[in-house]
Amino acid sequence: MLYWESIRPRTVRDVFEAPLSLVDIRQECGEMKLQALMVKWMNGFLRFYSVNGAMDALQVADTINLIIETYPHYTQEDFKLFFNMARKGMFGQIYGRMDGEVIMNWLAKYDIHRDTVAQDESIKAADRFKERVQPENTGGVYYAEYLKIRKRAEEGDEDAIKLLTPP
Repeated sequence: MLYWESIRPRTVRDVFEAPLSLVDIRQECGEMKLQALMVKWMNGFLRFYSVNGAMDALQVADTINLIIETYPHYTQEDFKLFFNMARKGMFGQIYGRMDGEVIMNWLAKYDIHRDTVAQDESIKAADRFKERVQPENTGGVYYAEYLKIRKRAEEGDEDAIKLLTPP
């Protein structure tokens, strides 16, 4: 819990640097410890809302099991960021209810947002890589350039004729 209290992810990019996913935590500590940790995280989140019907322990446990099954690659940072974004109303308003369906729908919206950021980061990384790698000069030409050379050769241009003559 000390680690949970200390983390402050501000953007989705921050969660990509996180050290442990739910799968890693389960492998290190076991399923029961992971579920207990998630109950603490979830209860802190649920206390934020003042709703007509609070989730009981079974609903929280069922929701946590669904989350673990659906998002095993998520990290503690993901959940901290998700809870903060949800508190700010970024996934929609609640109208007197907070339950597993609302949380899972909000997580689906967070997942789309997270995937979009990951895709953008991947494209940026590929573009940076392209800048470092210079394309090899194969001596080839584009088709449009070939057509221009062929036309020049038909008009008697000696250089164009040499370019079109096989070695």
